[in-house]
Amino acid sequence: MNLSTSTNLCAFSAGRERYPMVFCIEECAKAGFTYLDLNFCEAMNPSSRMRDDDWQTYIDELAETGKRCGVVFAQSHLPYYDIFGKNDSDKVKMMEELIRRSIIASSRLGVKWTVTHPGTVYSAGQDMSVSLERNLEYYSRHVQTAKEHGIGIALENDFEYKSAPYQHIFCANIHEQVTLIDSFDDPEHVGACYDFGHAHLVGGFHRQSLTILGKRVKAIHVQDNKGYDDEHLLPFHGNIDWKEAMSALADIGYEGDLTFEIQEWGRFYPKELKCMMAEYAAKVGNILISYFNEAIEKKNSIK
Repeated sequence: MNLSTSTNLCAFSAGRERYPMVFCIEECAKAGFTYLDLNFCEAMNPSSRMRDDDWQTYIDELAETGKRCGVVFAQSHLPYYDIFGKNDSDKVKMMEELIRRSIIASSRLGVKWTVTHPGTVYSAGQDMSVSLERNLEYYSRHVQTAKEHGIGIALENDFEYKSAPYQHIFCANIHEQVTLIDSFDDPEHVGACYDFGHAHLVGGFHRQSLTILGKRVKAIHVQDNKGYDDEHLLPFHGNIDWKEAMSALADIGYEGDLTFEIQEWGRFYPKELKCMMAEYAAKVGNILISYFNEAIEKKNSIK
């Protein structure tokens, strides 16, 4: 198992400032990460170069940065928005183009799986069959783009918001995630991303959930919380049982990377301390990998 992190580990400040992707890649590499998840959610910022006409030149610059820093881009995250909400046509046009560009950019940078969020049709109330149908219709074109560029899309488990109106969120239930993925009938290009923090907010039944997902899991988001909010904390700063979680991953024969998505935990570190913060995260990540390896060894010894 390779240790990886989203580039958003170093992207956020205490205020509204966002640090450039090149800076994030450099700081993560200095901290010892050699595998990275490119967080193309940065394209949602109005100043992002992904919005420019020369966005492909920007991708070439990211490729050169990765080469210079000796890192592999194995995973990415697409920009997202409320795809079934009331959006004006200009926003939809912009976001759909940014998603398309991010899929192409991911492929050009060597990414194998890019992660995104299923949407919920809130107007349908508790009828999740409507959300299933609309997600299949909506994501079919993005899956086609991914196929054309030789990468896969990993659909992520969601969570329930613990505030009014308490409406069910599609794919907060792991069985809905399975049904959506299997409905595409294309395991080479459509898989699952399992977010431990999201799962913790709906009960934290990691062993059961991962057993249900099985080989569909192509990517993971490793983040912690205390069971109330989607805090995106470094493991051991919330209350997830990480030894149990890593053992569950081992049981399903997970073959992907251990990828942090812990941007909120490091948000308030000043820019000059981002590397130090990332070094600490890398040490914690290696502990988690040791748990995974111990579980693999135990599993093999029983055979």
